[in-house]
Amino acid sequence: MLILLRPDTHSSGGRTTAYLHAGHADAPLALLLHGFPDTPHSWNPLAEGLVEAGFRVVAPWLRGYAPSSPAADGDYGPSAHVSDVAALAQVMGADEHTLLIGHDIGAAIAYAAALRHPNLFGRVATLSVPPPPALSAVMTSYAQLKRSWYTFAFQHPAAEELIGADNFAFLRGLWTDWSPRLDPTPHLDHLHAALPDREHLSAALGWYRAVFQPTPPDQALATEQAAAGGRVPMPWLYLHGTDDGCVGAEALQYVPGGVPLHGVGHFPQLEAPREVVIHLRKFLESDG
Repeated sequence: MLILLRPDTHSSGGRTTAYLHAGHADAPLALLLHGFPDTPHSWNPLAEGLVEAGFRVVAPWLRGYAPSSPAADGDYGPSAHVSDVAALAQVMGADEHTLLIGHDIGAAIAYAAALRHPNLFGRVATLSVPPPPALSAVMTSYAQLKRSWYTFAFQHPAAEELIGADNFAFLRGLWTDWSPRLDPTPHLDHLHAALPDREHLSAALGWYRAVFQPTPPDQALATEQAAAGGRVPMPWLYLHGTDDGCVGAEALQYVPGGVPLHGVGHFPQLEAPREVVIHLRKFLESDG
């Protein structure tokens, strides 16, 4: 059985959130959040396994990624993304049976959403980016600072021109550094559609610029995360590739119970979808 995610949209409060979806309308929700530089199309390899496991899959484009609409107020910080996720989850009928999955920035959003809206999610699975305390611990190393150089480059006002030049050569380089055995070509095609102009490129970079602000616009969220100590308030699965070139595998030492994916880079859902589904099924069958 081949499951292909289909496009749809939801509009509320003057914003449109576009998403891909598959599965029976009455099935429990699996809400999948993509990262940077990526789109929800990267969840296609997991769709079949999740639908077979009895879920209805919904994978939105994050705010600012076309065809989702940009933010009228220019807010692309963590709280804005959490609000989007919570609103979509509620519309989709999220409850204690909902599975929230996040990769990269999507993982960071998932941690915050689970803390702020525990009634909407029964289980959480994250890939490739650990919770804030663990990520902070990793970021103290020289090796990780080298891997994270791009986050500092994104603070430059000319970053949009740098990224857009030469047919997204910059983003191709990131994908190749992060997952050397993965061909990024089809995913960059989706990115061209999601980030077609400077406005959308600025939106994608908005996350990095927001979290680098001296005074975060969502201090309440930062306080909540610090108080939680990085603990997700419901059953949680963390997966991390041992060959991840974006966030080093040493992050696993700061995540008790984290699962290493051997020989896998930064995009496990594309590089090892069967292995990811196996771990998800075990997680779903466990008592948490």
